[in-house]
Amino acid sequence: MFGFGEKPFLGIDIGSNSVKVALLKQTKRGYELANFGMVSLPPDTIVDGEVENPTAISEAIKNLIKSEKLGAYKHCAFSISGQSVIIKKITVPLMSEDDLAESIQQEAEQYIPFDIDEVNVDFQIVKAEGEIPKKGEKVSEDEDRQMDVLLVAAKKNIIQEQSEIMTQAGLKPTLVDLDVFALENGYEVSYGLNEDDTFALINIGASSTNVNIIENGVTAYTRDIPVGGNTVTESIQKNLNVGFRDAENLKLGQMDESRDKKDIIPHIKSAVVEICGELKNTIDMFQRTSDSQVRRLYICGGTAMMEGIDTLIGKEMGLDCSIINPFRNIRANPKTFDPDYIETYGPMAVVAIGLAVRKLDDK
Repeated sequence: MFGFGEKPFLGIDIGSNSVKVALLKQTKRGYELANFGMVSLPPDTIVDGEVENPTAISEAIKNLIKSEKLGAYKHCAFSISGQSVIIKKITVPLMSEDDLAESIQQEAEQYIPFDIDEVNVDFQIVKAEGEIPKKGEKVSEDEDRQMDVLLVAAKKNIIQEQSEIMTQAGLKPTLVDLDVFALENGYEVSYGLNEDDTFALINIGASSTNVNIIENGVTAYTRDIPVGGNTVTESIQKNLNVGFRDAENLKLGQMDESRDKKDIIPHIKSAVVEICGELKNTIDMFQRTSDSQVRRLYICGGTAMMEGIDTLIGKEMGLDCSIINPFRNIRANPKTFDPDYIETYGPMAVVAIGLAVRKLDDK
């Protein structure tokens, strides 16, 4: 969304618990995976979406770049989310993209609860009544045509904070995206976007969940929800009286002889019900202002690595639910990448892949 440099890009996805990096090559046969790697972050590096230890993140990225032998690549794309990001779908009179660019700051002031000087603003035209005028071309005053625009604003201090983390890691921050849009791009690479469908893309991280509802091939509604996989871990921790790390292992099915899976499932289910409650609210908010109904769900993120999570969510939501495989349509040389590794960690790679496909001049 907010670019300032040249390509190629490393896709850097900073999560609450880990950092992921992806690099793609574009060939005549499509995308080829050049690299995907990840590294864990120290505990409490990011708490409730707030960066508490930027140096730890920079060091983690630096070590990841070194271990993956990516030192030759400097330009990177990263993404942000949370309360410092505002996404609004607005309706404005039909005009050229250049005219809209000139007036978007004034339009944004009506919808953004921040001082306009504190944010970077961007936009994307998603639907127009008739052809969008060219630069300098005026729409007749007797024509009352409009267009829908996705308005995006992000606080400058958050962008600056993340940019400094990248710089400290030896990278050149080149493009800033939003998690929900990187999620969409990561999905689109392998699945495409059906222009006659409505579905929800859901990235369930440790402490937050990004939702992007796609309607007729474009983003129609987004929301960042402050709950995630830690809700499941904390449920297990509380009810079984174990430490957080042990609860995390139990969540992922790593049992010792003293535990049985049937002892864990009820606590997983209760936490999933809580997450699904927020997902239902999100979908209801969208459907109250749309003629479309969400038909299916696609999930990813670290929580999507839990065994049977797609079935649990699908049953609770009453919708078909599948796990996104971002490598589905990306060639990966089995001599370079262990197929089991790619399959296992695919759900965690979606945002990084979505960042790696970005170009400076696209939207």
